Formats: sequence, structure tokens, C-alpha cells
Amino acid sequence: MFAGSRNAPTTEGAPRPGDASPVIQLVGFRLDNEDYAIAITRIQEIILMKPITRLPQVPDFIEGLINLRGSVIPIVNLRKRFGLPAREVDDETRIIVVNVHDRTVGCVVDAVTQVMRINRDQIQPPPLSVMAVAHQYLSGLARLDDRLLIILDIDRLFDEPSLAVGTG
Repeated sequence: MFAGSRNAPTTEGAPRPGDASPVIQLVGFRLDNEDYAIAITRIQEIILMKPITRLPQVPDFIEGLINLRGSVIPIVNLRKRFGLPAREVDDETRIIVVNVHDRTVGCVVDAVTQVMRINRDQIQPPPLSVMAVAHQYLSGLARLDDRLLIILDIDRLFDEPSLAVGTG
């Protein structure tokens, strides 16, 4: 289980004035063969897929609701959220439970890969050439050997009225 912080800063990957640590911890996950990450301070826990109660008339990326130890939380499929092709749930599929805007939300991902420590100076801002819509959800990019790690800003990703579902 990961300890989450409801009061964590919103600029997850960006250096902040007065930060004591030059290193941040991220939880990596995969979507459609791309590597993504979320700051570990925003993650409450990672769970196996469980039955999801479907809801009528919600955006297609909202899978529905689950009961997580007495709390009802909305489940967002990040593949659908990012416009990626559908994929069957398998043994690697996980729900990353995050704390954002004083709410708890579950994010369906293809697989959780690793917990990593990255120096803040290794994180670059997304290039301006990235489409404006995608740019707003990214907090930065980091190099992992020959691949790029896409660091998500979950506050911006979940800062929409369409996610006002559930009671989490």
C-alpha cells in the first residue's frame, strides 16, 4: 500500500522553490506500450481489477463505481481518457487509486511497472509542439534509457466537471 497525501503540491514533476529533495519518487505504469508515471505522494494504493458498477449517461472514459472498503469511488479508464484503442482486461491490469482534489479516484492502467527515483533536473517540460490538449495533462518528460517517461499532472487530468461522479 502506498501512503497518499491529499495536500500534495499540484506541480508533481516540476521543481519548486524551497524543495529540500532533488529526487522525486514516481510510480510507473504502462498504457499502450508507452511509459507513464504519477508522483508516489498522490497514490493511495494499487489494487487488482474488481467488479465495476456501470453508470448511465457518463462520459465513456468513466467505467463506473467500485466499493473500496466502504468508500464508493469513480473508476476512470486512462486508455479511453487518452483516446487509445480498447484492450481486454488481463492479469497485468491494475487500478491505481489516487487522491486528487480531496477526492479518491481509481485509474485503470494496462500494468504497473515500477517505483522509481528521478532527479528533478532530469525532468524536462513537454515540448510546445505537443498538442494543447495533451500538453495540459503533462507535468514533464524524463528519459529512461532509450525511452521517454511521460509524467502526468493528475490535478489537471481530473480537474473537470465530468469527473464529479461518485461519493469518494
